[in-house]
Amino acid sequence: MKNTINSLVLSLSLLIPAVGLAGHHEGVLKLEKRQADSAMQVTSVILGDDGTTITATGDMGTYGKVYVTYNLKMTDMTSGTVTGQGRGVLNNDIAFGAFSGYYFREGATITMHNIVQIDDGSQNLDVITLDTAKSEILVQAYVLK
Repeated sequence: MKNTINSLVLSLSLLIPAVGLAGHHEGVLKLEKRQADSAMQVTSVILGDDGTTITATGDMGTYGKVYVTYNLKMTDMTSGTVTGQGRGVLNNDIAFGAFSGYYFREGATITMHNIVQIDDGSQNLDVITLDTAKSEILVQAYVLK
């Protein structure tokens, strides 16, 4: 009986530090916004058997007037991969960006999570929310590099 109690106490003493560390990493990833959230308007939608191409335009602060193409490829009826290109025109100069990521659909709303590589060497995590009923896109750009 004494050995059983000692084993139980030893097991609990080994478990307590692990339980204490379990929540230690919560909230470590904190991203800074690159710019204020931006709205874009869908300009075209091309439907295909296994994917959709969406183009949009809007004013995006840091990048000026932006034109973008999203190529969504379905893996199932509610999610898939996304790739694309964007161009921003600001002060008579053009910025180039390429991105890839994943999307998921809930009802009529599509949310994309894209890693964006911009020609100046900077990188963003873009969270794109597309309201398909209104043809409106909300872009949230976070600094990665």
